[in-house]
Amino acid sequence: MNKALYIAITVVLFSSCTQLSQTEKELHKNMNKTVHLNMFETVQQANMLLSYKEFRNQNKFSSIVYLQNSCNPCYPKFIEWQQKMDSINTPNDYTVLFIINGDSYNEFMTYVLDIEYVEDKFYVIMDPEGKFLEQNKDIPRWIIDAGILIDAENKIKMVGAPWLNEDMTKLFYKTISSEQ
Repeated sequence: MNKALYIAITVVLFSSCTQLSQTEKELHKNMNKTVHLNMFETVQQANMLLSYKEFRNQNKFSSIVYLQNSCNPCYPKFIEWQQKMDSINTPNDYTVLFIINGDSYNEFMTYVLDIEYVEDKFYVIMDPEGKFLEQNKDIPRWIIDAGILIDAENKIKMVGAPWLNEDMTKLFYKTISSEQ
């Protein structure tokens, strides 16, 4: 009887040490999930417009960063992504795509520039009707808010900012090199 109890306690202790957290479970569940973006027709880079299809043909990898107009933390986040992406080397077929829930790119940039000047060198999709969140409601919001690296098939390959820390940067390089 004592031996059976010992084995049961050992199994419980061992399994409790190896169980994944809820966050880890959600990450595993959402890796390789498709991010729906085809509902958008145009993508903007500063004052230039191009079709979504042209954009996807130019970029094998994109970090999707979801922001909202009239969201005070979103403006510094936009600035941070613009500045920090310069701190790591990225391949030519990689870019950042900001999806901004709001009506006006100019209005969004006015708020950004009131905080700090930033050269907007990445791509933007304005989403006044909230289509992005609606079409991707099966992806937890915290994952969307963290930033998502997608491949050419719009599959999630990484969650989080590639410049966040050394481990994330290594993971970013490993992900984009293993997908080549």
